[in-house]
Amino acid sequence: VRLTPATLLSHLEKGCDRAYLLFGPESLLVDEGCARLRQAARTQGVDEILRFTAGVDLDWQQLHESTRSLALFASRRMIEVRLPTGKPGTTGAKTLISLLEEDRDDIILVVVAGRIDKRTQAANWFKMLEQKGVVVEAAAVPTGKLPRWIEARLLARGLRPESGVAKRLAFYVEGNLRAAAQEIDKLALLLPPGQGLTIEVLERSISDQARFSVYQFVDSCLQGVFERALRMLTTLRRDGTEPVLVIWALAREARQLVEMAAQIDGGQSRHTVFRHHQVWSTRSTCVGAALERHTGTYWCHLLAHLAEIDQVAKGRRATVGSPWAQLERVALSMCGINTGSGLSF
Repeated sequence: VRLTPATLLSHLEKGCDRAYLLFGPESLLVDEGCARLRQAARTQGVDEILRFTAGVDLDWQQLHESTRSLALFASRRMIEVRLPTGKPGTTGAKTLISLLEEDRDDIILVVVAGRIDKRTQAANWFKMLEQKGVVVEAAAVPTGKLPRWIEARLLARGLRPESGVAKRLAFYVEGNLRAAAQEIDKLALLLPPGQGLTIEVLERSISDQARFSVYQFVDSCLQGVFERALRMLTTLRRDGTEPVLVIWALAREARQLVEMAAQIDGGQSRHTVFRHHQVWSTRSTCVGAALERHTGTYWCHLLAHLAEIDQVAKGRRATVGSPWAQLERVALSMCGINTGSGLSF
């Protein structure tokens, strides 16, 4: 049986199965699925939950022997086994198959993993889990569906988001469900149930967090306010923000500006281009200023330069000056200040 995280809850309301496999790239959904499974198991008579991690504190043979001794007791137990690599190994696969073949009523077997490749999904232990138990795959939430996922979660937490809030938060978290969930949890604590959630409230909530202030730094560069941009860059560095996160945010913006500049040069109106690229009214001024300040060629060259800085930040390329020093020159260049370092293009 195959389920999704969304259908797991209704399944558990009917009772727990004997075996589960929860896996997928969305670790938040995997973790939440495990939590729901544990809660359902406790309400249905499970007295003890034993957790093991393959390669850390798990001896497969000893695990199998211990499950046999559990049969002497009337109580039910859940055995949760985590597979960090997504593979149990030869001994682990044999143990899982043996446990599944026994069809025990006193044990709920739960296997937890991250990504599992197609080849591993064709293995006997995986297919037997799917045949005799329940497989829950936490697939990645597509970017286009993330706003809907966020809105549903906001509503579930008793918040009433106004139009545009879910899309704005989706932009900030860029597909990171855990970051989105943490922000929603914080908003639920800040606002009374049923209160409307506006974009202004959302902006105030995220303004002091390093992950989100990266975007404010980018907007300062687009606006051409170099003093504020440099001050924010210094703060990001002091707070321990990874330079690759700053590089990624700048590159994402530059990539979009390359496309927008080409479309405007091709005769499309700025209003049409902004609407196509979902540039909100609150950002139209800074994005428009950046397009007036620099050409599409500039943004192309900047994108290539950011790729070089990214290699330096990851230790794959040697150069003069730290990534932070180079990012400072990039910020000045974006603001229209010639740094004399070849970034004026």
